[in-house]
Amino acid sequence: MSHLFQSDLVKLLCSCGLLRPITAIYFCRHCLVLRCANCVSHEMDMLYCPNCLENMPSTEARLKKNRCGNCFDCPSCGQFLSTRASSIQSPDPGQPTRNIQRKLYYLACAGCRWTSRDVNIPDQTVATGGWPELEAPNQKRILALLEHYRAVAQKDRVDRERKRLADSRVKNAACYLRTSDLSTDKLSSLSPSIASVRKSLATMSTYALKGETRLNSDLEPSVPSEEVEGLPDNIFTEPVVLSQVCSMSQRLACPEQQPTATSQLYPLHKHLLVKRSLRCRHCEHNLSKPEYNPSSFKFKIQLAAYYHVPEIRMVAPVELKVGVEACVQISLCNPTAHMMTVALLPFLPQQHFAATASRVAANADKECVGTPSLLSTTTICSSTSSMTRLIEVPSETSLPMSLADAVRLPQGQLLLAARDDTAEYDDAAADAKHAYRDDPQVVAWRRANKVGVNIYVTPEPHDDELHIGFVLRYDYTNTVIATNTGMSAGSGGSMSLGLSGPTSLGSGPGSGPNSLSAPTAESRTVTLNVPVVIRVGGVIKDSSESHA
Repeated sequence: MSHLFQSDLVKLLCSCGLLRPITAIYFCRHCLVLRCANCVSHEMDMLYCPNCLENMPSTEARLKKNRCGNCFDCPSCGQFLSTRASSIQSPDPGQPTRNIQRKLYYLACAGCRWTSRDVNIPDQTVATGGWPELEAPNQKRILALLEHYRAVAQKDRVDRERKRLADSRVKNAACYLRTSDLSTDKLSSLSPSIASVRKSLATMSTYALKGETRLNSDLEPSVPSEEVEGLPDNIFTEPVVLSQVCSMSQRLACPEQQPTATSQLYPLHKHLLVKRSLRCRHCEHNLSKPEYNPSSFKFKIQLAAYYHVPEIRMVAPVELKVGVEACVQISLCNPTAHMMTVALLPFLPQQHFAATASRVAANADKECVGTPSLLSTTTICSSTSSMTRLIEVPSETSLPMSLADAVRLPQGQLLLAARDDTAEYDDAAADAKHAYRDDPQVVAWRRANKVGVNIYVTPEPHDDELHIGFVLRYDYTNTVIATNTGMSAGSGGSMSLGLSGPTSLGSGPGSGPNSLSAPTAESRTVTLNVPVVIRVGGVIKDSSESHA
């Protein structure tokens, strides 16, 4: 049963050539390809505290070092610190003989029982804050360095802009001094103006090369020293108590102070979290966009792959022996609301990567056209008509593992029913599985929108860990209308997205009540191919390992 929850055993091949599980990959409905974290651009929507759920502007978060000013984490275990109240008796200022009850607040951790009283932090009279904070020993030096390098960056930016403007003026003025385009009589009449232009050119070139922006800084340079700070005398005389020594994680949690003993631990302000949007780098459409409310976990747009690609999982572990054919049972799940036809095809990694590289090169040559201008040759991309920006992503050229060769995949097509959340409560749906003409050697079981498929593989002697690969070909019904087709969502028509190959696969019979016909030009269904790699497990090479 543990294999059902190990989603990393089955990985899909992204368009960039990286293997990712279906939970860490996205599906672009406009490009009709898979996108991983390397194929998307990350955009920060908002910063918020995960405890008090208070959103914070980016400028304020930068001043507070991306931490919340009201919430604290335990410096010992990292859990959240809650505010506790205690009552004390204190004399009344108006009547000294009378005692009044006052409340004092302190911070306490429910995990390791650490409290702010352990490090002698005084209790506060209000529960909202006022906790003392330690000043970093090198804070003034770090702030001075930040200001210095900001000034250096500003100076470099101004000098580059000034030089660029001066060079552009020199080039524009030099265009009027080309003697090849002027006749002799015109040059004689323009001699006074040419002299003045030459004088201005010399001035501008000198102005461009000379940096007039000077950096005035009172920062003292660091002085290197060969002397190492000595250890205290008690380190050789007093015994070491490990419970009073900070661990490496506790020291790294507070890099400003670097505490060495538990008596130096102070509450840590809680880190802020980020809600981010993901955008496809090729078509610049959103793949994931959360709601702005910090307390909401819903998404406005969520194009995760497990909503659009059939989910594949291993049903049970398999005992693999060299030279013995084993049956690997996988489950296919249809996540969409449309009936889907699936086929498993052989996967050849070398041909796949070669075809991908040639297709990318062909698209680049097709989309970019060179047009000459008066002074230089510029490259204009045809994608400017749709106001999109094409960004190439570095792609892999090989798989990190070797795939098994002796793999016997099922022939023909498999029909997956549409997703229906009420199917398990419907008695008629339980009898619908008998309507499918399934081959018992191929289909092990069928329940609602899930089907179990048998794949036969024979391990070879050189296989230490067996990986099998195949191409999952399925029919995807796209609900997005492209803007360049001239159709609107309410036009009542359908759109042809184009097919990547024929839909008639193999020579076996169709596995369903009706065979699939090729989509016409008015169909919204497109056939997609997704390479899949499954890590089956280790291979037993002799009988001793089997008994062990």
